[in-house]
Amino acid sequence: MNYPVWYIPSIGGPILIAVMAIVHVAISHFAVGGGLWLVLTEHKAYREKKDYMIDYVKSHALFFMLLTMVMGSMTGVGIWFTIALISPDATSALIHNFVFGWSIEWVFFVIEIATAFLYYYTFKKISRKTHLLIGWIYFIAAWASLLVINGIISFMLTPGQWLETRNFWDGIFNPTFWPSTIFRTFLSFALAGGYALLTASRKYSGEEREELVRYNGKWIAASIAGMIPSLLWYYFSIPVSAREGLRGASPIMSTSLAHLVISLIVLALLLLVVVWWKAEKVSMAWSLVVLLVLFVFFGAFEFIREAGRKPYIIKDYMYSHGLTVDQVEALRGQPLLPTAKWARHRDIDAVNELEVGEDLFRVQCYACHTIGFKNDITGTIKDWQQKRIIGIIGNLGGMTPYMPAFVGNDREREALGKWLFHITHPGVEPGVAEPQSLEPKSAISGRQVFDDYCSLCHELDGENAIRPKMVNYKGYDAVFGMLGRLDEINEDMPPFEGTEEEKQALAQYLATLEQSGGPK
Repeated sequence: MNYPVWYIPSIGGPILIAVMAIVHVAISHFAVGGGLWLVLTEHKAYREKKDYMIDYVKSHALFFMLLTMVMGSMTGVGIWFTIALISPDATSALIHNFVFGWSIEWVFFVIEIATAFLYYYTFKKISRKTHLLIGWIYFIAAWASLLVINGIISFMLTPGQWLETRNFWDGIFNPTFWPSTIFRTFLSFALAGGYALLTASRKYSGEEREELVRYNGKWIAASIAGMIPSLLWYYFSIPVSAREGLRGASPIMSTSLAHLVISLIVLALLLLVVVWWKAEKVSMAWSLVVLLVLFVFFGAFEFIREAGRKPYIIKDYMYSHGLTVDQVEALRGQPLLPTAKWARHRDIDAVNELEVGEDLFRVQCYACHTIGFKNDITGTIKDWQQKRIIGIIGNLGGMTPYMPAFVGNDREREALGKWLFHITHPGVEPGVAEPQSLEPKSAISGRQVFDDYCSLCHELDGENAIRPKMVNYKGYDAVFGMLGRLDEINEDMPPFEGTEEEKQALAQYLATLEQSGGPK
C-alpha cells in the first residue's frame, strides 16, 4: 500500500504476473529436470555405445543451455520487475524475511550458470567421468535452488509456525514444503522428458526416433507416477479453506482442478497412444501437443496454489492489497487516506471525491480486479444502483471468504462507491441521479430492496437461502425487529443501511416468505 504501484487497470497486475511467472516456471523447472535427463541419458549412451545418442545429448544440451540460461534468466528478472511494481508490499516482505534464502539461491544459480556452460563446451573434450561429474554438479545445484525457492513460494500459502516465531527455518520448512518439493521435482522431470521429446522428433526419424520417443515417453510416465502421490499429500497439507475452494467454494480453484485432472488424463492417453503405440510416427507437432498439455497441467496447479491464498497474498499475514492483518485491525473504522502515502488526497470533499474513489480502488481493489478485463469489476456492478454499490462495499468480507473486507471509514466507502458508479454509468453524475432504468418505482418494492441489499449474499431458496430462515420470524414486527440487529445476529452482516421506507418494504416482503410457498 505504501509503495508506488504500476497501475494499469485495463489489464490488471495479476494477469501480468501470471503470464510472466508461468513462462518462467515452465523454463526454470526444465532447468532442474533437464540437468538430470542430460546426465542419465549421456550415461545410457556410453553404456549402450550408441554414438547417435551421444550426439543427440550434445545437441539437446545446446537447446537446454540457450533456453534455460537466456530465456530463464530474462524471465526470472522479469518476475522480480513485475512483482516489485505490482505487489511491492509482498515483495518487500519476502525479501526482508528470506534474505538469507535468496542469497543461498543466488549462489546455487551462479554454480548452475558456470556448470551449464562447462557441460556443453567441454563435450567430447574432456574425460567422460569428469564431464559426467560436471553434469551432476549442475543438477545438484539446480535442485538445491528449487528447494530454496519452493520453500519461499510454499510459505506464502502455508506460513505455519512462522506466524508466531518469525523464524527463517519455520518459514522455509512450512506445512507444504515437502509435498510441493517432491511434486515440483517430479514435475521438472516430466518437463525434461517433454522438451526432449520435442528435440528428438525434430532431429531424428526411423528407428532412432522411435527409440528416443519411447525413452522420453517412459521418462514422462515415470515422472507422472511420482507426481500423483505427492499431489495427494499436498492436498491434505493445504489449509481447510483452500480444500473447500477446490470442492466448489472458489470457482477459479474448482475450475483449475478440473483442468488439472483433465490434462492429466489427456497426457496419459497421449503417452499411451502416441508415444508407445505409434512412436515411430510421432512428429514435432505431436510432441508440441504433449508439451502443451504438460504446461496446462502445471498452469492449473499454479492457479490453484495462487487462488488458495485468497484473500491473502501471504496466508494469515498480508492481504492481497498489501495491508497486513495487524494493519487492517488497527484501521478498522478509521480513515485510510492519511496512511496511504501515494494517495493524491488526504481528505475528501465534493470536488475530489471521484479522484479519492479511484485512489481507493487502486489501493484496495486493483490487486485482484480490472476494469474491462479478467475479473472485471464493472461487469458485476453495471446494473446496480449507487446505494447498492456503496452498501456492498461495506460487506465485502462477509460476501465471500476470498475477498478482504473494505478498510476505511464511511466517507471513503462512499467515495469508492461513487467512483465505481461513475465508471459504469458514464454521463450520470454520482449522487445526483440514477439512470432511468435504475430509478425505483414510486411504490417501494420489497423484492427490489432485497435485490439491492441482500441478494449478493443471499438467495431465496438456493445457496445461503433466506426463505428457510424466515420460519424463525413470524409476522411483520418480528422481521422488522430482526432487520434492526443484523450485525448482532451475524457479525459478518452489516447493519441495514437503507431508508426507513425501504426497511419497512423489505420487512413486509420477508414476512410473506415461508419455508415453502410465498412469493417466488
